[in-house]
Amino acid sequence: MNMDMNDMKLIITGGGTGGHIYPGVAVAREFTRRGKEHSVLWVGARRGLESTIVPEEGIEYIPLKVTALKGKGMLYRIGSIFNLAVALAQSAGIISRERPDAVLGVGGYASGPMGLAAILMRRPLALAEQNAAPGFTNRWLGKGARMVFTSWPGSEVHFPKGKAIMAGNPVRAEFASPAPEKKDEKFTVLIIGGSQGAAPVNQAMMEAVPHLAPLAGRIRFIHQTGERDLERVKEAAQRSGLEWVVAAYYEDMAQRIAGADLVISRAGAGAVSEICVVGRAAVYIPFPQAADDHQTKNAMPAVNEKAAVMIKQGDLTGEKLARVITELENDREATKSMGRKARGLGRPKAAEMIVDHLLALAGEAA
Repeated sequence: MNMDMNDMKLIITGGGTGGHIYPGVAVAREFTRRGKEHSVLWVGARRGLESTIVPEEGIEYIPLKVTALKGKGMLYRIGSIFNLAVALAQSAGIISRERPDAVLGVGGYASGPMGLAAILMRRPLALAEQNAAPGFTNRWLGKGARMVFTSWPGSEVHFPKGKAIMAGNPVRAEFASPAPEKKDEKFTVLIIGGSQGAAPVNQAMMEAVPHLAPLAGRIRFIHQTGERDLERVKEAAQRSGLEWVVAAYYEDMAQRIAGADLVISRAGAGAVSEICVVGRAAVYIPFPQAADDHQTKNAMPAVNEKAAVMIKQGDLTGEKLARVITELENDREATKSMGRKARGLGRPKAAEMIVDHLLALAGEAA
C-alpha cells in the first residue's frame, strides 16, 4: 500500500468480453489522468480477450491461469477448480508484491481469484457491474466488496444493502465527444452485433432487402458483420441495389455511431451505454441466451423512455426489421427525438465518478 496519495496503484481485474473490458479501460484512463504517478495494473485470464486489448492500451498486464467453471464437462470442471486454486495463490502473491491501494473487479470469471484474494488480504475491493442483472462472479464477490458501482436503476437489489452506487457504465472518452455528426440528408443505419457479429441480425438484414427497395437512394447501411458472415453479407449487399457498406469490424465505433441516424444492435451493456452517451435512436435485438436474460433488462430503460425499440430474437424477421427501419426513416423527427431521449439516459462521466470513489476508498485504507 502506498502512503503517498499522489502515488497510488489500482489493480483492475476481470474481462472475457469487450463489455467487461472497455469500461475497465475507461476507468484506467481516468485514474492515470488524475495523477502523473498513479498507475494501473490489470490482472486477467491468460487466454481472455483482455490479454490482447489491455496491453494495446499501454496498461501493464499479468495473466492468471484461470478458466470458467460453468457449462463444461466434469473433467473440465475439476481442472478449472485446480486452476482456480493456483490463480488464487498467484493473486495473493500479486497483492503482496504490488501492494495496491484498491482493487476493481469488472466482472467475468477472471476477476474471481483476484477479488477473493483482495477480500482475504483486506485490500479495498470495489466492483463495476455493467449489466442490469449481475453475473455470477460479481454477485458472489459483492458480499465482501466495499462498494459496487451499478449501471442501471434497480440493479442495487442484487447486492447487500448500502453497497451499491449508481454510477452508470463507464465509456471511453471518444464516445463522450465523438466526431462531428454527418451533414448529408441520407438516413444512415448502423448495424452492429458485438465484436464477433450476430448471425441472426445479419440474416434478418439480408432478408429485409426486398422490403427496403423503396428506400433506395435516400438510405445507407453501415454493417459490422463479424468475420464469419462477412463474405455472404458482402454478396447480398452487392446484389441489393442499396448503399450498403460491409466490414467485419470497425475500430472507430464512436464515430460510426455519431454518423448514424439509427443503430441496430444487440443489447450488451457496453453497446447500450455507448449508444446512449452519443445519443442515437436504436433498435435493440437482445441475445436470448445471455445469462438471466440480462440483455433484455439492459435495453428496457431505453425502451421505457421511448429512446429505443426492442425486437426479441424470436420475433425477428426480415420483414419486421424492414418495417421498423421504414417507419423511422419516414418520421425522422421522431427518430431524432429518440436520440435526444437516449442522450438523457447516458452517463458520460461514469468513469470520473467511479475514480472519485476509488480514490476516496484508497485514502480510507491508507
